[in-house]
Amino acid sequence: MKLHRITDPKSIDEPLLAQILADGASTVVLQFSRESAYDASILEGVSGACRTFGSRVNVRFWGHYGSRFDCAHLHHIPEVRSLNLDCLDGISNTNELAHLHFLEEFAFGVFDSDLPELLQTQSLMDVRKLIVAPSRKNNIGLSPLARYQRLEDLSLCAQSRGIESIAHLDGVKRLCLSSMGKRQHLSFLRTMNGLLSLTVMLGGRLDLEDLAHPGIVYLEVVRVRGLSEIDLELFPNIEKLRIEDQLQISTLNLSNGPHLRWLSVANCKALHDLHGISAVEHLESLLLARTAIEPESLLLSLPECLERLSLTGYGNRRDDDLRSKIESMGYAPVKYMQDDYAL
Repeated sequence: MKLHRITDPKSIDEPLLAQILADGASTVVLQFSRESAYDASILEGVSGACRTFGSRVNVRFWGHYGSRFDCAHLHHIPEVRSLNLDCLDGISNTNELAHLHFLEEFAFGVFDSDLPELLQTQSLMDVRKLIVAPSRKNNIGLSPLARYQRLEDLSLCAQSRGIESIAHLDGVKRLCLSSMGKRQHLSFLRTMNGLLSLTVMLGGRLDLEDLAHPGIVYLEVVRVRGLSEIDLELFPNIEKLRIEDQLQISTLNLSNGPHLRWLSVANCKALHDLHGISAVEHLESLLLARTAIEPESLLLSLPECLERLSLTGYGNRRDDDLRSKIESMGYAPVKYMQDDYAL
């Protein structure tokens, strides 16, 4: 998703926004960092842009350092479809959220907030995309999510009170769980029948057994403490796998991922073996960065189906030599975090 950010705009130019979107941006983010950067006139212009472009215009209030964001300002943007209230220290007049009847996407990240009943707000219950970030108390109750029947994309960071309520949200296709404690059971994910994409970040976990899911085609595992193995048998239909900052993983058995098409592994310095890689019949793209894989041996065991390849993290000179050799073998390079990154 390509974002185009406009910070503290002095006015809202709809023809300019239309041109930015026509030029390839998926979303224009109109973001405001302080209260003095907007008034009723500017916010009414923002509301008009939301009416014209829908959720392709995201309205973001962030920063406001030294003050609380006053949700009373939301009264001037009743047409907003996509709203972020994040990277904020404090907030007031949150009852104003109840009057945003067109919301489709909502992100909330206010550190000094104490809003356990936030998700009971009726206007939030029809959103397609929801992000709930950490707060000082991490006390936002998630039980109301059971009623969020239109939800497709859900991200929860450190908030886990009543998390089991999402078990039967079959409309959720993408789920990101960040900073979950290793004692937090997540086996209820197996009943989320529509789930296709799962991201697990930070927090701790000894294994991924309670995350097993037959429907997942995209799996992302980033900086999860204590994890020493990723068993692809738990995800029999996986097609895309990204692993990053997992310092205890030494081997990865790819023979258990027969449908794998895309693999990216970065900063896994103990990883020295991609078992069964030569037999992975559908692998199209492979990126390895800062691993213990011996590149020369790997180049002799690649599957014939591979089209894109990048091997880095061996020092500048060796990286350059590898790049030249890979190019001479006819492989296209892989762009980190770009090529086929998401579902």
